[in-house]
Amino acid sequence: MWNLKFTVHNLDTSYALLTEKYKVVDYMYPVDYYVKGNRIFILCAHLLEGEESERKKYALALKNHKKTLNFEDNGKQIITLIREEESLYSHLFDIELFHPAPVIIKEGYEYWNISSWNRRALEKLIEEIEKWSHKFSEFHLLNLSKADLSEIYFPRILPELPEKQKRAFGIAMEEGYYTWPRKADLAHLSKKMGVSISTYQEHLRKAEAKLLPFFASSLRF
Repeated sequence: MWNLKFTVHNLDTSYALLTEKYKVVDYMYPVDYYVKGNRIFILCAHLLEGEESERKKYALALKNHKKTLNFEDNGKQIITLIREEESLYSHLFDIELFHPAPVIIKEGYEYWNISSWNRRALEKLIEEIEKWSHKFSEFHLLNLSKADLSEIYFPRILPELPEKQKRAFGIAMEEGYYTWPRKADLAHLSKKMGVSISTYQEHLRKAEAKLLPFFASSLRF
């Protein structure tokens, strides 16, 4: 199996420029697509990282963008149906390609991870992107190589968490507990959840004990 990784400053799509404007990171996973006429319709799931106020502004701007045909936001993830007219998108979603990881979109740039059994299919995609430099500028090839399955991320089902553990972990993520430097301490987080520090810490540690092995299994040591 062959794997391609690259970054590009996408001046055409709705996501990239909005991440630069609102200072959020959009983990966008292309779920499905279909072609109708000369247009491609892309169904995507989005997980956002950033300050809550900026995430809300980003979501509203994305919802109101002229390319967004359908939009749903449940507060944790966003689902969009986007209409693209440029022919390059048909190459990004060629039948021989698949997307094993989300597209990371931040500060106006997109970080793509695409795989194929056919190296030539990935080479053709690179050639097409280079033709569209007026809209897909600053293309940087990070990697094109043969990779085994342990080197390619595939989405997996997360371990199920009880509601209190899920809420404790969600608050920690939202309030910047895992950023460096930390933006919140346990006292602040427990207050947000409305429980004592010791109770909050217990919920968080139990959640971490279930989630960390899951994420660690995706790393190569």
